[in-house]
Amino acid sequence: MIGAKKDSIGEPRPVRPVHPSSSLDGHRVLLGVLLFLIAVAAIVGIVFATVSGQGTIALIIALFAGAFFSRVFC
Repeated sequence: MIGAKKDSIGEPRPVRPVHPSSSLDGHRVLLGVLLFLIAVAAIVGIVFATVSGQGTIALIIALFAGAFFSRVFC
């Protein structure tokens, strides 16, 4: 190849080093915290509805929470 070495592509750029913790993403942490808060709110809602004597409401909350988390984890 004539002239292949004449055109240089420039100096190599430094690359950011990869660390073992670089897979920890702030977005995933935020989603994990949000899922945890939703689970706590669902459990508290079920307990509060049951203690208040509203068994039907507690069952409805449990069904919706179960459907939500089955969709999230599948």
